[in-house]
Amino acid sequence: MIIPIFFRFWRIASTAILTLVVLFCYTNLPEDVAFSFGEDGKPVRFTSKQWFFYITAALIFFLNLLCLFLKKALIGVDFTKLYPSLLWSKAKDKLAEEIGLSFDMFLAVMNSFLVFVVLGLNAINGKKDQSLDFDYNKLLVGGAILLIIVLFYFPIRLLFSDPKTAE
Repeated sequence: MIIPIFFRFWRIASTAILTLVVLFCYTNLPEDVAFSFGEDGKPVRFTSKQWFFYITAALIFFLNLLCLFLKKALIGVDFTKLYPSLLWSKAKDKLAEEIGLSFDMFLAVMNSFLVFVVLGLNAINGKKDQSLDFDYNKLLVGGAILLIIVLFYFPIRLLFSDPKTAE
């Protein structure tokens, strides 16, 4: 099946791209990074360049690591003992593939979304006055909607599909 391979590749590629974007943006950021803005678009709160880098790198590392550990743990669960009447619990290989696919989808979308967030902060802080002159709300809402869709993909797939017909 090509879809799990695609999302696994997208997850790995987006993690590498996100790491490179954070490192690239670190070199371009000013010493004081604006991250909160008022109604007029002027920066309200700042943090140091190093603190921004360490927090961003730690957040990326721990979210990815946590999701990968959770994926591994859920694949190892024996669902026939946990929920024996579920059709998916009898098809262990297909269930493990679906669990892996959903975690890869979530990490790929999350890392891609974070790439745009970091690039947006870099673009804002790259200007002399560090003012917010572009409305990033559509990007945030679009990313949040996409993340919600990906989060609910797995439970909806388990509830409304049959493992025999799932391909």
